[in-house]
Amino acid sequence: MNKKEMLNDIIKSNDEMLRHFTASSNALLQSVQDHQTELFEINIKLDELYRTKSVYSTPSSSRKNVFSPIIKQTDQDEKENELNTQIDDLKLVKETLEAKIAEEEREIFVISEKLASLTSAKKAINNLGTFLDKYADDDEEEGFEFVEEDPEISEAAKHGTNILMLDAYDDTYNATILDSKVKADITSDIHRLDILSYLITSDPERARLTTTEISGHLKNTTAVINSLLNRMNYKLDIDQPIGVILDDFVTHSRDSHPECVLDSDIKCSDYDKKLSYEKSLAIVRLLKIAFDNIYKHANASKISLRVSITDEAAEVQISDNGKGIERSYMRKSPWYSSLHRAHELIYLLDGTLNIKGTKKEGTTFSFRFPVK
Repeated sequence: MNKKEMLNDIIKSNDEMLRHFTASSNALLQSVQDHQTELFEINIKLDELYRTKSVYSTPSSSRKNVFSPIIKQTDQDEKENELNTQIDDLKLVKETLEAKIAEEEREIFVISEKLASLTSAKKAINNLGTFLDKYADDDEEEGFEFVEEDPEISEAAKHGTNILMLDAYDDTYNATILDSKVKADITSDIHRLDILSYLITSDPERARLTTTEISGHLKNTTAVINSLLNRMNYKLDIDQPIGVILDDFVTHSRDSHPECVLDSDIKCSDYDKKLSYEKSLAIVRLLKIAFDNIYKHANASKISLRVSITDEAAEVQISDNGKGIERSYMRKSPWYSSLHRAHELIYLLDGTLNIKGTKKEGTTFSFRFPVK
């Protein structure tokens, strides 16, 4: 089997998995929508039963006096008991539907992550196919037979492919979150607003609770949007001097993670010095990678940040007292992990990166690159 046939098999397999998970996702989305419609109808029925029940409720004895006639309550009690049974049954159905919706939404999120990885892989495979086609065409024009050995790919080409794949992964990740979380939450809130318009006149108390639910959902949606904006460095002002950028980063880190003591020492030959756009952005991205890994995985209580910016180079060292890092982290972590991204960023800057750690001493993340 030659390279082209092997590549076609990979493409076919990847496409089949994409179709499978896309179909599964669509089916789950439709199921969630159907269950939400059922839930809406059940809420309406419950509201009607509660109002009917209020008609048959036994009058309070406080409303009677010695002249009140004696009324048989048998039929009234029987009707009220029947209504209570219907209400309890509908409540049980409602709880079951809500549990199904929650479970299906969790499954949709898991599938969305798989789709993101498969979509990124598809883009990488297509790039590889274009590469093979190019070399095959060149060989045919010059009268050479296509050799069944891997063509030598330069180091720059390998890193270039990795960077393109990481960019594709970022685009797919952001699109997936926007579609599966932000868009889904907005759709859910639209549905709740439909219910609210009905409840305002029929059940003011329930309308108040629904308003609270919508408010909570909108806050969560805003948090997701802010997370995406932060991931895309939307609010980062790179035109500032590098000293100001670094101070702002330290302040934000301390405010957002007060549980972890951050000791910083930032030295700039000129505090007002501005680096090029790509180098300022790279420093911030590398710092984020290091600090995010510490906050998420290291279980550290102390961080030491040492930065030196001169006219010649930028040198950064981040140390923590956490649980350290395995030497095989590059092999064990997925290709789209932040640590792989750090190595590609350093390559672009023609710099060096060193990550080492032990269980006793924690992890040290250090990098250096020229600023000229």
